[in-house]
Amino acid sequence: MALGRLALACAGVAAWFVLWALIERRVAGTPALRSRDLRWLAGEALALTLLAALWFTSLGAGAAWLVFLLVGVLREWPIRTPARVLRIGRVVVASGLLAWILPA
Repeated sequence: MALGRLALACAGVAAWFVLWALIERRVAGTPALRSRDLRWLAGEALALTLLAALWFTSLGAGAAWLVFLLVGVLREWPIRTPARVLRIGRVVVASGLLAWILPA
């Protein structure tokens, strides 16, 4: 897998996470994103992209949505509010972006 394709996938997921965070903060009425928040989101996007690259290149593309659903659930556990369910959905949508960009 080409490094350029990985970088593009990571940038796409990072943009999706930043957009999500901006909308989430606007709805909640919290302050704008700080540079620390952006670094955290970029790191999360990189980790998810590397996991997706491993999944798509060695283990196959089948049921990738289920793998990333489980990753989202693990990240947001315990699920006590509807907002956490939506945050799981953001990981599943990111996996869709990765499935579209990464496979050769």
